Amino acid sequence: MDSHLRAVRALGSAPLPGTAVSGDTGQPASFWSRFGWLLAAVWIVFLIFPIQVITESTLGVPVQIVGYGLVAAFAAVYLWGFYTSSSELGVSVSGHGRAWVPFGALLAITAATLPILGADAITFGPFLISFAAYLLSVRSMWIVNTAVLTAALSVAITAGLRDYTFLLGLLVVLIVVNAVNTALIRRGIAAEVLRLDYALLAEQERMARDVHDVLGHSLTAVSLKAELAERLLDSDVEAARAELRQIRALNAEALDSIRATVGGLRRTTLGQELISVRAALDDARIKTVLIGNVQDIDPVRSTALSWILREAATNVLRHAHATTCWIHIADGTLDIEDDGDSLSGSHEGHGMRGMKERARLAGAHCEIGASGHGGTRVAVSWA
Repeated sequence: MDSHLRAVRALGSAPLPGTAVSGDTGQPASFWSRFGWLLAAVWIVFLIFPIQVITESTLGVPVQIVGYGLVAAFAAVYLWGFYTSSSELGVSVSGHGRAWVPFGALLAITAATLPILGADAITFGPFLISFAAYLLSVRSMWIVNTAVLTAALSVAITAGLRDYTFLLGLLVVLIVVNAVNTALIRRGIAAEVLRLDYALLAEQERMARDVHDVLGHSLTAVSLKAELAERLLDSDVEAARAELRQIRALNAEALDSIRATVGGLRRTTLGQELISVRAALDDARIKTVLIGNVQDIDPVRSTALSWILREAATNVLRHAHATTCWIHIADGTLDIEDDGDSLSGSHEGHGMRGMKERARLAGAHCEIGASGHGGTRVAVSWA
């Protein structure tokens, strides 16, 4: 799960102390990986507090220089941590070694400033809790929050609450804001993971429908032509050869369709499919009655309707034992009927579900029931 969260980390907002979370940044997924540390740099200005303490101290210039150096080192490690671990911004669940290394360095630098800053070393606290909130695990974040807040309270009680009121308030605000921010980031990322999973499932279902329809129709046509060629071998060899050539052509067409389907490139119009369907029905000695004009069909729905026509015709060829198939085309409707065995009461298989789903995706409605001619009727309608 954590790898999925990292893959969509762009949903999170800047991992900065006191900032708010936006939803989708609208930027490329690598935005925070490349530039998050620059936004974190804005908050380095608050290191003015330990710098002020060092400047006002009476420890001597050499000690002050060391103090300034430690503050500079803290700032460098803080930015380095965000720069090298920015792929985990706000989404780490278990924590990762690369974020712990700079965090450990920050703790060491903070400890090194104690002889110089004394209790005022707690002014590094906001940076520690923010770093932990966005780059460590949730459990680690709360451990750091508790430790820093406890240390700040101890200092405030010892040195006087009045002097540390602002710092205590800032720490509490940051803890709350960081907790809310990271929770929102994780929730947004979890929602994005679900969306991606749904999109993947939808694509798999689309491919399954397309492959089913392509192979179902093509193999049915090949089977019928093979039977016809077998019957013609003894009486009309040339006609049998012609059927075999058509079988080869159908096989090549099916392979091309499968390749295009897998690549998501297949776009068949209703007019093209109608020609193919009529040829297949004629080969099966099933009369085709066409009522209406393909030009009446909305081009936007043409591809979806062509798939539905193909599947309906395949069912006529394979299951209906029909003698006639009626195809009625009008503005807002497409009906396919036959006079064979009705499928209306049979189990709804993949083909029937596929027709209904294709219609739904095209903004239409598909009903499959008994035909007035005794067979099956597939009725597609749209506004």
